[in-house]
Amino acid sequence: MKIINLPKLSKELINLPFRIQNKKVFVKYYDEGVKAGFPSPAEDFREVPLSLDEKYLQNPEATFLIKVVGDSMYPTLQIGDILIVKSDKQFNDNAIGIVSINNTDFTVKRYNKQSNTLIADNVDFPKIKINKEDTLICLGIVKHLIRDL
Repeated sequence: MKIINLPKLSKELINLPFRIQNKKVFVKYYDEGVKAGFPSPAEDFREVPLSLDEKYLQNPEATFLIKVVGDSMYPTLQIGDILIVKSDKQFNDNAIGIVSINNTDFTVKRYNKQSNTLIADNVDFPKIKINKEDTLICLGIVKHLIRDL
């Protein structure tokens, strides 16, 4: 019998557990957006309720949060970013996933289907070629990020 233990997260990532409770929290959301130019005092903002858990955590069993602590995906992902990762999505071309090759530690990389490589957005990090004999494990796809300004 062959037992494969899942790799741990690399030093680039920290898992952030969360709980879902029965009550939803709504915030004020202005779906018209805001212009980055000179505002018109005549414009009215149309306020609509937005439930952050409904928007970002639709399937809590397949959603987890990970904090970025490395810079291989800079400038796309920055140290301190919180990633909302979905394990029920496919790892398609140009997707950013939490991945492990051949039981190495999980890391965050972009997938290039044409060249069959994992790419770090930071040019100081090498591309990782995926060969036919390699085993790729994808924990999930990064769908959203939360960044403090």
